[in-house]
Amino acid sequence: MNGKISGLGRISILQGHMDLKKFSIPRVVKAALREVIVPIACALIVIQYVIQAFQIPSGSMEDTLLTGDFILGLKFTYGSPVPFTHSKFPGLTDPKVGDVIIFRYPGEPAYPDYDYARYTHLADGLMFGNFYWDSKPLEGNPHLVHFGDGPKDFIKRCIAVSGDTIEVNRGVLSQNGVKNAIPGKGKYTAYYRTGIARDSLEKTRVPAPGDVIDLTQLSLPRLWWIRSLMMQENPEKKIELELNLYKDSVLDNQHYFENFRVPVENDRGLLLNVVMSQGQIVGQAIHQGDTIAGPASFMLFKQFARTGFLPRFDPNAHYKGMTRPVSYDYFEGSQLGDLAYNVSLDSTLRLEVNILVDGQKTTEYTVQYPVYFMMGDNRDNSADSRYWGFVSRRNIKAKAFVVYFSFDNSDGSFSFGNPFSWFKVPFQIRWTRIGKIIHMIGD
Repeated sequence: MNGKISGLGRISILQGHMDLKKFSIPRVVKAALREVIVPIACALIVIQYVIQAFQIPSGSMEDTLLTGDFILGLKFTYGSPVPFTHSKFPGLTDPKVGDVIIFRYPGEPAYPDYDYARYTHLADGLMFGNFYWDSKPLEGNPHLVHFGDGPKDFIKRCIAVSGDTIEVNRGVLSQNGVKNAIPGKGKYTAYYRTGIARDSLEKTRVPAPGDVIDLTQLSLPRLWWIRSLMMQENPEKKIELELNLYKDSVLDNQHYFENFRVPVENDRGLLLNVVMSQGQIVGQAIHQGDTIAGPASFMLFKQFARTGFLPRFDPNAHYKGMTRPVSYDYFEGSQLGDLAYNVSLDSTLRLEVNILVDGQKTTEYTVQYPVYFMMGDNRDNSADSRYWGFVSRRNIKAKAFVVYFSFDNSDGSFSFGNPFSWFKVPFQIRWTRIGKIIHMIGD
């Protein structure tokens, strides 16, 4: 005890020193970087530039892809995105006829409220939607905006590329004059045929880069297609369809159609709801293929056609919390054909149509990028290019590659909220689909 430290004491002090070093803040930070932050960063880079995970939500691609399939798409095949731009790195190849492709739905804008200058995309939250930064929020509103159900990604098969001609006659596809040009990839289940988009598409050439399109010579539904293409190719600009109605040469945008005729078809849901909500259709048996008539306001068409959507949440309301929600109702261009038809029934009415680019009228458009026509393999049960038009190269995201998981919950018997249903999981996994290469399914 004369000032000397025993060997055991030295070991204890040394061990204590080592323990302090072990739990020091720098070591904890290094461990967090190594074990958490770096792996997450690597995963985000892979998700951003290499692969895209996608869950099949509907039966539009049956029997190639089934509801409940989880697939991986390869982004680099067609070119990974360049950070914070609308450009892409060079890809290994271009999309080809027969490819199953993941793409951004062309019927909606890439930014909330269709305002490229105001919103900056921050992150893709995968199943939780997308997050944006609002540079000009209303006083008291948060800067962070949550686009929970968009912009949406779709998956379809490429049926035609720039320069090809396509036609649908009584539901059967012809490509460059050849019927069923992609054998084995079309599933037909309809028991009757009509003149709607599902069954009938006049011979159409898919635009190619450099094509100059005369906007004044297009029918209203086809003008809607080209407006959508212009939006895809120019996401930094505002492309709008302006409609004005004249009665006896006098502007009458408040016009009310007393008996607006609407065919009962799947793509007319919005109009059918409007007409039937007026209480005119009561106790009447309605079947697909019928035509109903009821009141409808021209302003409905004018408002929807201008941007293609209307907000479900009031953008001028005040929202508490960390985020402001945005979501939209969308408009199928086929309903503009119904408008043109109903206007033609009254000789006193005249419809004026203009395409506006950043507020300026334009009468022609030059195509900038390759263009594609997409259809679901379940041909009679697929909302695809027959309804909303062409897909630009700029909207292409990934080539569908492999099914990495598949779960059949078509009967709804499994629920995360019901622990008593968890035992069913092994029996509802489609084990034989896991690992299937998508382009080989059905061959």
